[in-house]
Amino acid sequence: MIEGLNKAASALGNGFSNIGVVANNLANIDTAGFKRDMPFSEILTKEGDIVLQQFTDYQQGDILYTNNPLDVALTGEGFFTVDSGNGTQLTKNGKFQISEDGYLVTSQGYKVLGENGEISFDEFMADQDQTIKITKEGEILFGKHNVDKLQIVKVEDTRDLKKVEGSCFVLAQGDFFPAEENEFSIQQGYLESSNVNPVIEMEAMIQQTKDYETAQKIIQALDSSLNNANEIGKV
Repeated sequence: MIEGLNKAASALGNGFSNIGVVANNLANIDTAGFKRDMPFSEILTKEGDIVLQQFTDYQQGDILYTNNPLDVALTGEGFFTVDSGNGTQLTKNGKFQISEDGYLVTSQGYKVLGENGEISFDEFMADQDQTIKITKEGEILFGKHNVDKLQIVKVEDTRDLKKVEGSCFVLAQGDFFPAEENEFSIQQGYLESSNVNPVIEMEAMIQQTKDYETAQKIIQALDSSLNNANEIGKV
């Protein structure tokens, strides 16, 4: 009976975590480049131990037209790279803007990285022609000036990526390396939407809630049985 309580308690904890995962997916349904997280699953290790593991679904989201020249969608392999102030992060979110000091930044204010480092338009801001063009290979043109080229990288195994916030990732282990030009394409004036399907997530939320409630009822039933057993033992 005690073992049954432990298993039910474990299921209760897992269910609570999974409800949080689904809720976070739904909260980021409008976050560009967001990749949905899968509920926690029990994995059998080579040593025979059962551990909980979570996976991220890296399937590409829909490509949406925005007509904003600073919006860029990345299709195929690879990630944009940004400097968070605490190291390099990878993202599929190409919703960029120009900061007050002339840098290309994310909505969080992280500086977008090019092949030559942080991308800055500051020295060109006085020019009359301020047309920004970003080619499918990632070349950034400001008027007649070639500013830089977006740094697009890929990783050996996406399972080594750890989500840190929203649509940003860091490498838990290993390293990233440049993606080849034939492995990706950039579309200016477009954004990759979140790959969250609200119907699937709502179905998952209903199922996870039912599983959580079932685990609660099992614990209550076992707890009641233990109390009854204790009372009988006192007689």
